[in-house]
Amino acid sequence: MLNFGYQSFQTFVPLYLRSLEAGILDIGIVFVAIQIATTLVSIPGGVLADRLGRKFVIIIGNALGFGLYFALLGVSNWTIALIVLFAATVFATLVQPAYSSLVAESVKPVDRSRAFGTFFFFVYLGLALGGIIGGFFANWVDIVIVATSGVVAASIRLFLLKETLPKGRRADPNRKSFVTRLSRDVWLLLLALLVFNFSSGLGQPLYAIFSTDILHLTKWELGVMVGMGFLAGMFGAFLAGKISARLGVTKMMVMAVIVASFLLIPWLYSPNSILAVMIFSVSGFFAQFFFVGNQALMADLTSAKERGSIIGLITTVAGFGSITAPYIGSQLWLRLDPRSPFLISSLLAIAVAIPLLLIRRRPGAGKCPHCERVVPHEARFCDSCGEPIAYKKCSACGRHLEEKASFCDSCGSRQVAESP
Repeated sequence: MLNFGYQSFQTFVPLYLRSLEAGILDIGIVFVAIQIATTLVSIPGGVLADRLGRKFVIIIGNALGFGLYFALLGVSNWTIALIVLFAATVFATLVQPAYSSLVAESVKPVDRSRAFGTFFFFVYLGLALGGIIGGFFANWVDIVIVATSGVVAASIRLFLLKETLPKGRRADPNRKSFVTRLSRDVWLLLLALLVFNFSSGLGQPLYAIFSTDILHLTKWELGVMVGMGFLAGMFGAFLAGKISARLGVTKMMVMAVIVASFLLIPWLYSPNSILAVMIFSVSGFFAQFFFVGNQALMADLTSAKERGSIIGLITTVAGFGSITAPYIGSQLWLRLDPRSPFLISSLLAIAVAIPLLLIRRRPGAGKCPHCERVVPHEARFCDSCGEPIAYKKCSACGRHLEEKASFCDSCGSRQVAESP
């Protein structure tokens, strides 16, 4: 329901802004502001999710992040719309680390790809229907739909959503920064997402205008195209668990980003709306393998106590790639060619794939030495008890630390490397 409401308006935001007399560069600036909002709150959202719990952050973010859209009713200037969209995005993005953490903690580690696939199946069902239905209505009706859906969703989750991080397992506010303990694989994933967000952002504010002005789609056909893309993505997400079991998560992500990106090229030259819808849908199908794999991979590389914070950090740093991208894409449109932002985005898929291929992941599963819960071999921390899998004891206070830790995150004492 929430994603149905969101997509009923989000698809048509560039067209809405143009109705407020915003130009191509103005629209690019609005999307830059939205990306800044997304980037600014991911780390605070993750920290809040680790300290206050997943449920509280999700409810507040849903209520304010979507309820603020009511303020767009009666707006007649695109700069006022920019302010409202910025504020709404701040609260809406606040929930993302909590969402990812809640899904990861609701199942066993070995089942995460399938769990995220099922989660995204229903997410994209709502997005698909929202895109199709939103094309039928005037902008003010779409605004009412998205705002109402957020308030209703928050009310339902207040009573039905189960907390997955009880108070006894939440992060210690006095604990030292987790950034110094990030693994090589986390940094490689972060680099891949940084490039991915930049490449995606190049065409983000321009899809709708390119579809109507260059491909000559009507608003309804644009809604159908986006809706069918999400429907295809829904089935892609559903199959992602099986694909990752055969290929591995990282290989699935590499395959997905290359195929989905290069399908943009024939889409740019679609001679009619039917072919444009078909190509866009196939691209959406493969794209979901990347998104599902990304969520599972982030969960596997983090512990429960710090999962929200690390996911927030990854989202924030990777988000820097998308801050300037909409403006750069708008400049490419005006100075070179309307197709140039999308063509460059397709070529950058190779740069996304390289760091993913360098991530070292081993198949299979093992057991936590502390609580014997089944965990993936590549896991650094147990999802249940939060303890490090490969550990040593602090020489001063006895706390369990990762084998390569140089300092104790509890007492702060320096750890002397053991002689071979």
